[in-house]
Amino acid sequence: MPPSSGPWAPLRDPRFRLLWTGQALSYIGDSITAVALALAIVTTTGSATDLGVVLAAQSIATVALMLPGGVWADRLPRRRVMMGADVVRGLAHAAMGFELVTGTVDIVHLAALAAVSGAGSAFFLPATTGLVPATVAAEHLPRANALMAIAQRGSVLLGPGIATALALTVGPGWALLLDAVTFAASAVLLGRLRLAPIPPAPRERFLRQLAEGWAQLRRHRWYWTNLVGHSLWNLSRCALITIGPVIAVTTLGGELAWGTIVQGGTVGALCGALLALRVRPRKPLVAANLALALGALPLVLLAAEAPALTVAAAYGLMTGGLAFMAPLWETAVQEHIPAEAISRVSAYDWLLSLGLTPLGMALAGPLAGAVGTAPTLYGAAALLAVSCLGVLVLPDIRGLRQGSADTSLGTAPSSSRV
Repeated sequence: MPPSSGPWAPLRDPRFRLLWTGQALSYIGDSITAVALALAIVTTTGSATDLGVVLAAQSIATVALMLPGGVWADRLPRRRVMMGADVVRGLAHAAMGFELVTGTVDIVHLAALAAVSGAGSAFFLPATTGLVPATVAAEHLPRANALMAIAQRGSVLLGPGIATALALTVGPGWALLLDAVTFAASAVLLGRLRLAPIPPAPRERFLRQLAEGWAQLRRHRWYWTNLVGHSLWNLSRCALITIGPVIAVTTLGGELAWGTIVQGGTVGALCGALLALRVRPRKPLVAANLALALGALPLVLLAAEAPALTVAAAYGLMTGGLAFMAPLWETAVQEHIPAEAISRVSAYDWLLSLGLTPLGMALAGPLAGAVGTAPTLYGAAALLAVSCLGVLVLPDIRGLRQGSADTSLGTAPSSSRV
C-alpha cells in the first residue's frame, strides 16, 4: 500500500496531525469535566437542579453566540479564532477547578464560568468545520473527518474513568484543572499549525454576513432538508434520554440496566467512527440517513420493555449510526459549501440541528405522563425514522456523490450536526 493511501493517511500530514492531536486531548478533557463537574456538584449540594443550572448556563451561552461565532470565524483566520476560544475555555475551567480545589462550591460562580466556557465553544465549533479541509489533501478529507470522529468518540471511553479516579483520590477540582491543561495544549498545537491563507469573507455589516450565510444554506436543498431531519432526530432522541432511565430502573433491572445501555451506546459510537474510517459509500447522504434511521430501534425496544442487553445493543446501533454519519456529513459540507462562508453556514447547522433539543427535554416527561411511556416512545421512533428516510425521496440527496464538489463554489483548496 503506498504511503499516501490507507485509512490513516491523513495523520501522515503534519498539519492534520497537529490539529488532530490537539483536538483529541481537548475531547478527553471535556469528557473528564462532564463527569467531574457532575460528581462535584451532586456530592456537595445533593441537588440535581444545581447541576442543571450549571449545564444549562453553558448550553444557553453556546446556542446564543453560535451565529456571531460563525461570522467571526469567517472574518478572521480560523486557527486564531480556535486558539482564542481554547484560551478562554481553558481559563474558565481552570477557575472552576481552582474553586473546587479550595473547597468552595458556589453555583452562581460555576454557572457564570460555565457560560464563559460555552461562549468559547460557540466560536470554536464553527471554525473547526472550515479548518479541517485546509490541513489535508482533498482525497483524504473523508478519512480526516472520520479520524476526528474517532478522537471524539474514543474520548468517551477514557474520560469518565479518569474523572472518577481523580474525584475519588485527589478531588474533582483537579479533574477540571487537567481539562484546562488540555485546552492549553490544544492552543499550543494550533499555534504551531502553518496553513496557506484562505481569503476571509469581506468585512460587510454583521447582519448582512449572517443573511449571506443563510442564503448559502438555502441554496442547497440537500443541506436544509437534511437539517430538518437532524433537528427531528435530536428531538426524538430526547424521549430516550429522559424516559429511558425511568424504564430501565423501574422495569429492566435497576441502575445497572441503564448503565449497561449507556455503555452499549459508548462502544457503538466508537465502532461507528471506525467503520467510517474504512467505508466510503458512493452515495454518502443516502448511507448517512440510513445509518441515522437505526436510532428508532432502541426507542421501539424500550417501549416493548425488551431486556436491557437487547436495548444496549440497539442503542449501540443508534450511536454507531450517528458516529458513522457525522464524517460523511462533514465531508459533504466541506466539499460543497464555499470556504469563505463555511463557518457561518456551519453555525446555522449547529443551531438548527440542536434547536429543538431543549423543547424535547422539557416535553418528553409530561407527554409520557399524559399518554403513556410506550405511545410516547413509539411516536418518537416513528418521527425519527420518517425524518431520516423521508429525505431519501429527494434526487438532490440520492445524487450527491463524495468528491463531486462544484469548484465554482470556491471550496477549500487541496492541501457537521446531530
